[in-house]
Amino acid sequence: MKAIKRLKRTLRLLQRSANDFREGRSQRFARTGVPDISLLHIPLSLAQPIRPTATLQNKVDNIRLACDRIGQVVVLPGQMLSFWHVVGSPVRRRGFKVSRNIVGGRLGEAVGGGLCQVSGILYHLALLAGLDIVERHPHSVDIYREEERHTPLGADATVVYGYKDLRFSNNLSHPLQFRFEINENRLICHLLANEPVDACTIEFERESLDGQEKVTTIRNGVPVAVSCYRKMPQMVEG
Repeated sequence: MKAIKRLKRTLRLLQRSANDFREGRSQRFARTGVPDISLLHIPLSLAQPIRPTATLQNKVDNIRLACDRIGQVVVLPGQMLSFWHVVGSPVRRRGFKVSRNIVGGRLGEAVGGGLCQVSGILYHLALLAGLDIVERHPHSVDIYREEERHTPLGADATVVYGYKDLRFSNNLSHPLQFRFEINENRLICHLLANEPVDACTIEFERESLDGQEKVTTIRNGVPVAVSCYRKMPQMVEG
């Protein structure tokens, strides 16, 4: 079974690479290895709590690994940041550990669990900065009670290696970089730039439909995404 899953993932990765090459995206990806550019100002920041779980330390370790890689990237004007192109495969030999994850619409555990909090805060900050969202996927289920949320419903971005990526383009006229502060109960993401970046107005309009929650994301008055979530019968902290 594991061999079949690995084969399917490999085929999906090959298909994605071929599509990126054919559509001219391959040369636009921002890569690790910081160019000789000093970005000194922090025009925008976001902070989220890291909720306690039985595998909290593993989750924090996974978050640190991903954030260290992303912090090495300067996204030049016209370039695209791809979460998986930067972070790479979340496997044990690269230091990733088992932590809580949503697998197949259910709460479970997997190597690299917890990385969706990094992709989610990046997505939310990209929305605020007015960047072009190229690819983003919402979670299939909503596992939180309202008082437990670390981010608004609709501000999440799930990532699954080989299948679901987070990608956004720098449509501004100057380079950007993301830096993080992490401890056991808090994740902060800073957007660095040498020019002003005005924060967009972001609204998440919710509507309950047939046991699902529909969220329309509106940026500066314009709808930019629609997300639908199933409610878990027994919601737990994730």
